[in-house]
Amino acid sequence: MRFEGVSYRYGRHPRLALEGLSLNLEAGGRYALIGPNGCGKTTLLRLANGLYRPCSGAVYWQNQPLAYDQSALYRLRQEVALVFQNPDEQLVGGTVAEDLSYGLCNLGLPPAEIQRRVEETLRAFDLTDLADFPVNYLSLGQKRRLAIADSVILEPTLLLLDEPTAFLDPGQTRRLRELLGQIHQAGTTLLIATHDLPFVGNWADWVIVMAQGRVVLADSPEAIFQDRRRLRELGLD
Repeated sequence: MRFEGVSYRYGRHPRLALEGLSLNLEAGGRYALIGPNGCGKTTLLRLANGLYRPCSGAVYWQNQPLAYDQSALYRLRQEVALVFQNPDEQLVGGTVAEDLSYGLCNLGLPPAEIQRRVEETLRAFDLTDLADFPVNYLSLGQKRRLAIADSVILEPTLLLLDEPTAFLDPGQTRRLRELLGQIHQAGTTLLIATHDLPFVGNWADWVIVMAQGRVVLADSPEAIFQDRRRLRELGLD
């Protein structure tokens, strides 16, 4: 995916949320997106998924500019999946198993394939015992795991995650890192927006630092975290 001179404004807000942002994501990478609150991380993810449309500039997926008609966006979201920061924004099923099967049913997959993927995903995310549990009664951490599972089950080419470690305890965070490793090994490119810098240091191949709607640094985790003066200036140390 490629962003070329992308700007975005919320309504009539006087300040741009993104301003002339350019960024290139190569296939197979593990990218971490960091920066202070309000720097534009969530906006960038929603532009990548086609939820938002740039005011200027363009977003390219597999060397083609995004189209914003309903059928084009439907195809895009089969390949570029977004896990929202608030899991309640994307959980739609009555039970955990129903929620996992919802997107697969929309794809028109055969029932046997849907059942296989649901069972495998329940095991992978330690949700088997909750398969018939009502979604509304899950804890926040359980909802977070289910929201991630909802996207992973679609087997996207690019997976976008907004603050995936929020509400997870240390053990769940370690398990998430292991699962993301498995997803990456299966060929999925990953882009994670997060404030969890220890997670970034242990997981990412490449770190993108944003401030005031722009990319201000992009380098390996080692190089980024060695520049402590710059991180302090950005409020990230």
